[in-house]
Amino acid sequence: MCGIAGELRFDAVPSDADWEALGALMARRGPDDAGLWQDPYCTLVFRRLAILDLSPAGHQPMTTPDGRHTLVFNGEVYNFREIRRDLEAHGVRFRSHGDSEVVLQALARWGLDALGRFNGMFALGCYDHAERRLLLARDHAGIKPLYWMRSARGIVFASQYDQLLGHPWSRSLPVSPEAAGLYLRFAYIPAPWALLADTHMLEPGGWLRVDAAGRIEQGRFYSFPRWEAPTLRGDDAVDAVDAAITAAVRRQLVSDVPVGAFLSGGIDSPVVVAKMRAAVTGSMRAFSIGTAGDVTDESEDASAYARELSVEHTLEQVTPDGALAMLDDVVAAAGEPFGDYSIFPTMLVSRLASRSFKVMLSGDGGDELFWGYVGRSGRAVAAANEFGQPPWLRQVRHTLRRALRRSGQAHLRHASIGDWYRAMHTHLPEEWLQRIFPELPPLPVTFDAFTFADTDPDRTAQWTRWSEFVFHLPGVLLKVDRASMHHSLEVRVPLLDREVIDVASQVDWRSCLDLERQRGKLPLRTVLARHVRHQSHGKRGFAPPMGAWLRTSLREVFEAAVLGRDELLGVRIDRASMKALFSEHLAGRRDYGWGLWPLLSAALWVGRHRGARAAPRLAAGAARAR
Repeated sequence: MCGIAGELRFDAVPSDADWEALGALMARRGPDDAGLWQDPYCTLVFRRLAILDLSPAGHQPMTTPDGRHTLVFNGEVYNFREIRRDLEAHGVRFRSHGDSEVVLQALARWGLDALGRFNGMFALGCYDHAERRLLLARDHAGIKPLYWMRSARGIVFASQYDQLLGHPWSRSLPVSPEAAGLYLRFAYIPAPWALLADTHMLEPGGWLRVDAAGRIEQGRFYSFPRWEAPTLRGDDAVDAVDAAITAAVRRQLVSDVPVGAFLSGGIDSPVVVAKMRAAVTGSMRAFSIGTAGDVTDESEDASAYARELSVEHTLEQVTPDGALAMLDDVVAAAGEPFGDYSIFPTMLVSRLASRSFKVMLSGDGGDELFWGYVGRSGRAVAAANEFGQPPWLRQVRHTLRRALRRSGQAHLRHASIGDWYRAMHTHLPEEWLQRIFPELPPLPVTFDAFTFADTDPDRTAQWTRWSEFVFHLPGVLLKVDRASMHHSLEVRVPLLDREVIDVASQVDWRSCLDLERQRGKLPLRTVLARHVRHQSHGKRGFAPPMGAWLRTSLREVFEAAVLGRDELLGVRIDRASMKALFSEHLAGRRDYGWGLWPLLSAALWVGRHRGARAAPRLAAGAARAR
């Protein structure tokens, strides 16, 4: 696990970028080694966290023996030994024992076709000297981030967004209205958008090629299926999922340093820990965070799993005072505005684990693959048939249910399941967003994560999983990457192994989702039951009590950073409406913690990362929402 950055220049004239300083911004990603390589057209920068082949042979940037290809590579390819054998059969000889040289030689031999062979997490830049062409690529699930920027002079890329902000080519760029609108609704900026105009995040499973003449090609080597006819059900589904996770965990234990695990009180990470326990001889350690007995606290369940699995368990509590003390680190870790407040416990558990380990396994991905967000996906599937009714009838039903004060009617006022699903992901109600930000930019016309108007339950179920995978999951993975890398910790995600995803894609939703009991992830629950007797049932999430914190330890911070602002990310604020919302929250009439924290986070980010520049402004001619 490392950090990468670089630039390709169209004019062979060196830029005035300070690459030592830009490389130092990602020093926490790679404290073990640093490298810089350049020729007249290209510069590549690397920071190393040594996990595989700890010798100097793993140093990057790494160049093929013939001098044609040079690589910077962040991540791990877990099937590198199989790929290495294939390359050796074609006469390739290796100088190192890790995966980086395998990736380099695979790209040199197979080009773009190599990307589909990699089972792992990665972001990479590979320069072809003969063609004067740079290839950028990102893993199938978006586990590792990769940003890029195009200017008239060339292309810049980096693991961290603040590296683009620090590059001289970005100094005059305004805020992208599309990115601002996405963030204010969803609390993060999904790929391919990024905060400033002309900057982007490479999409999961995507690649980009650009040459010194300025020609750009883009494509995908992997796309998660929107629809796949199910072939696995019942016990067959459980057995297939069990075998795939077992294989994935064993694959992802490959390391030349010790490996530990994150352990929550839910289902996903306990499954990973159980499989790890079965594969590892000797002692094993797991790390958890509690929230001091709050309703969201899962630490008792996590401790019960650890005892039953005979795992050495380290637990730490996060408190309101601790949250205030962590605030600077949370803002520093996010190179762009980021509003998922579960980054607090994720940073805390990463700091805890990093005192003893460089590598952790986590359970991320289970909710997205196996319908774990029952409050969203289960409700949408159950209500699919109602959306097949004429709009006038839905309106009558909605009005009648409101008059009778019955719950469960809110979805009927939405035009489609996709619109309803978008509302469930929006951090503040749309009516409050429009009041607080009267000029809120509309969503990008190409943004399709919530475009769905079908009413068939089977299609709806598969679409909700696709939406969670392509929209929600990347934000979760950004959180984990930023929190862990801030503490020089590699986090691996076995449930997002290519084999596990392929098997999950074949499982019938009815074998995962019990609508009557409102329970998801049924195969994972059964797999876990094969290893432990204890099993938790409620879904609380790995999140702190932000609503309470904003009424106590973070109240003054919010008032100082947000309530006096006239704009945020270049979008005008109606101060009276902002104060009215916060007053409702303070009075306890509603808990708006989920929506208020992204505003505070963005305001603090602007102060830290953009404070020395002119105030953020939207790109000229930006469209406004009506």
